[in-house]
Amino acid sequence: MKPDRNIKLLVLGLNHLSAPVEVREKVAISSGRLKETQSSLLDHVEQGIILSTCNRTEIYALSDGSRPRGQRATDFLSHYSGMSASQLAPYLYTHSQETAVRHLFRVASGLDSMIVGESEILGQVRHALEGAETTGAVHLPLLNLFRQAVRVGRRARDETAIGRNAVSVSSAGVQLAKRLFKDIAGCKVLVISAGEAGKLAAKALVKNGVAQMTVASRTYERASALASQLGGEAVPFHRMEEAMMASDIVVSSSGAPHFILEPPMVAEAMRIRPQRPLLLIDIAVPRDVDPRVKDIDNVFLYDIDDLNEFSELNRRQRQRESEKVMAIIEVEVAEFMAWWSCLEVRPIIAALVDKAENIRSAQLSKALGRMEGLSAEEMARIEAMTRAIVKGILHDPISRLKSDEQAHLHAQAIQKLFDLKPKL
Repeated sequence: MKPDRNIKLLVLGLNHLSAPVEVREKVAISSGRLKETQSSLLDHVEQGIILSTCNRTEIYALSDGSRPRGQRATDFLSHYSGMSASQLAPYLYTHSQETAVRHLFRVASGLDSMIVGESEILGQVRHALEGAETTGAVHLPLLNLFRQAVRVGRRARDETAIGRNAVSVSSAGVQLAKRLFKDIAGCKVLVISAGEAGKLAAKALVKNGVAQMTVASRTYERASALASQLGGEAVPFHRMEEAMMASDIVVSSSGAPHFILEPPMVAEAMRIRPQRPLLLIDIAVPRDVDPRVKDIDNVFLYDIDDLNEFSELNRRQRQRESEKVMAIIEVEVAEFMAWWSCLEVRPIIAALVDKAENIRSAQLSKALGRMEGLSAEEMARIEAMTRAIVKGILHDPISRLKSDEQAHLHAQAIQKLFDLKPKL
């Protein structure tokens, strides 16, 4: 990328704090569509990375100032979601430069999650980077930013207790189940999906001793593999309604773009077992369960936003660890911004060093050619001395270029004075 002072780092998106699930599900990008969608993002920005989870969809991109800040990313989200820019506007946030860097590092560390300290987000940040690299949608400086974000996320978990015994979205669903049923150990559970969220939910329920576990997925092999791990039973997707009739708890996270559990299906299941309550925990975005099922007697539905109560308790409990993580983040932000600030002047520095080295090398060669009888050791000492002289002369100018707020002006002056031809 050619350095340009007009280029700004930008993040535009929405999350569980800025938008309800009804909006987030329209903008959510499933992992299966990430590669395709990542490619289409390049129609709107020169380079960018999409980070989409159950609680957020964010676009990290570079803005060249040719259009209002964030407009290109907004156009992309509008096109993808089918919502107009004016409809999206109330739910979107925008950060740039240092604030954008800090935001991403908070996200990767789990501080910006609904459940503070949850571990899934770090893998999702890594997956977003891999998806962008695969499609050729990212290079410097975004490439370096996301690599550093992954490192920050690891540091947060290695150097603090932010992720220790963290309540996940899936295990928070278990706590909901314990509210409704006196003895969760006697419950029969149906997990719809064998993806990561469904897997975590299933493991949390098994850990709490549920009586029976059934797994349904559009891919029967995946359902069977998970069921065998948990000592449960897999059923084909078309038998999902039958399995629900026999279940007390249904956890759904299918990744489908539409409702897979609608009122007629749930009503039929309840007709067979009217006295037994049915708990539906929908942790999918887009949602799997039509919210109208709440109108059916003895059916209790909770979606991803209903887990806020648990997230607030979790947030208070982790406040001290959050402060430790923020200390790490601030150091890392300063490091990235220092790298960013000298990105523009690096070609000038490299050209200056190259020119000085070429002059040193040429003059040394001439001098040594006129000096007969020198030993290899003496020649090496002269070589080292000339290198040290050049290094000493260039030290202060290079340090100033790397740290001064007016570095770009100094760089322009140095380029003219020394007639440099930097490789941009």
